Amino acid sequence: MNLWTDLTAAALLGTGRGFTPISLPGRLSELLADSAAEERLLRTAGILATAQMAALTVNPSAEPAPVPTLPETALSVTEPEAFALLARIVEKGQTPLLVEACRLLSATGRCLPPRLLPRVLELGRQSAALREPLRQALGQRGAWLAAQNPDWKFAALASVELDEPRLWDEGDIRQRAAFLRRLRMTDPAEARRLLEAAFTGETARDRALLLPALGENPGSEDEPFLAVTLASDRSKEVRAIAAALLSRLPASDFARRMIARLESGIRSERKRLRTVTVIEPPLAFVPDWKADALEEQPPAQVKLGERAWWLLQMVSYTPLDWWEAKLALDPDSILVWAAKSEWKSALLAGFRAALSRQPGHPGWATALLKHGGFSHQEAVQLALTLTPAEADAALQHIFANTDDASLAAQAIETADFVWSLALWRIAQQKLPRWLASRDWRFRTALPQLAYRTPPPALNDPLVWPEKTQLADAIAEFTAILEERRAFYQIFQAPGMRLQV
Repeated sequence: MNLWTDLTAAALLGTGRGFTPISLPGRLSELLADSAAEERLLRTAGILATAQMAALTVNPSAEPAPVPTLPETALSVTEPEAFALLARIVEKGQTPLLVEACRLLSATGRCLPPRLLPRVLELGRQSAALREPLRQALGQRGAWLAAQNPDWKFAALASVELDEPRLWDEGDIRQRAAFLRRLRMTDPAEARRLLEAAFTGETARDRALLLPALGENPGSEDEPFLAVTLASDRSKEVRAIAAALLSRLPASDFARRMIARLESGIRSERKRLRTVTVIEPPLAFVPDWKADALEEQPPAQVKLGERAWWLLQMVSYTPLDWWEAKLALDPDSILVWAAKSEWKSALLAGFRAALSRQPGHPGWATALLKHGGFSHQEAVQLALTLTPAEADAALQHIFANTDDASLAAQAIETADFVWSLALWRIAQQKLPRWLASRDWRFRTALPQLAYRTPPPALNDPLVWPEKTQLADAIAEFTAILEERRAFYQIFQAPGMRLQV
């Protein structure tokens, strides 16, 4: 029997035409007791609609009831002011604010209120960026609720401990990848064993999401698995990831092959009464290079000749530390040398790509920003390949040297992390000039700057022009900042206190 069909038929016919009361199973029927026909019909509709939102199938058949939820271990949000703020964020679908709210709730041992759970789970279904923060703030009830609806499967294991093997066996791809990364920090061999055992059975997309976990705590023991993946995986993307990971192992056969190809083209020459080091790319493409993820023809968007393209790829896969040892120079001096080379463009682009594949080289990042010959726009693109801390430091240098509002907009849109107080102070000083430029892209990006503001600066006074075409963007910026400020005042997390 379809309860909705019967209910709709009764509503269309009218309750005065032989209306037969619809019975609901269990204790739900108690909610209909002693009601007139019209009220009973409306109450039944309300109960069914609420049950549907909560992923509960109301069926008069003898279907077993769901397993009860576990006792809640986190403190649910009950304060009226806090609930109203959360409800407003959820109703507006403000994903960045909800992401931050979930992280703040988790940091303070709180969880989302039950009344908001169906709506936030639906938002999580629609936004992959929200899922991990949401899992941290759902609590036991939210995890139980997610398990009742296949569309919310991503959160069904939200109450499971982060190091629980169930995450690897039953979690979605992002949970499994996060589990592997955590396990790599404590037991890298076991993490690699789990990945190796499951790898061939995963889709190409999932292999590409799981393999980068080996970038955590890499070691020579990873080389055999990575070498096999490079040699035999069917996905070009997966092979490229394996090559990038092998480039982080200076003693690997892969890194040695790259070094040998470069070393054959490096020599000393006498020029103008002094000896200089020069580099020449190979004259021809060797077919077996393809086994190391090197491509013969450059993509259409790369404006380089074939030899320069080969050189760029080899440099990008060569350990950065080798250059310092080979040339007996620091990164600054190496880039000065590269800038004087006939193959300058290929070398600088190769070093830039190598830096994105080999994290943990802040000296190279600073040197590239200083000597890389990049425009400010290219420098921002380089900065955003770095870790958040390194990117933050690089953006401080870039912002300090330009008033370009469009460039600022690019950084605001893509530097998706809470900025340091030092970077915010520079942006704060530049803000009047950015506003005065009336740049259309900055106008669009300005509200996002409110998400980048560090918590200690949320109370900073800001002076806005009285008459400006950016009034709407300024109003949106101010509203976001006020909601973030209210959240931090209600849920004060350790180390996140506002300045007064």
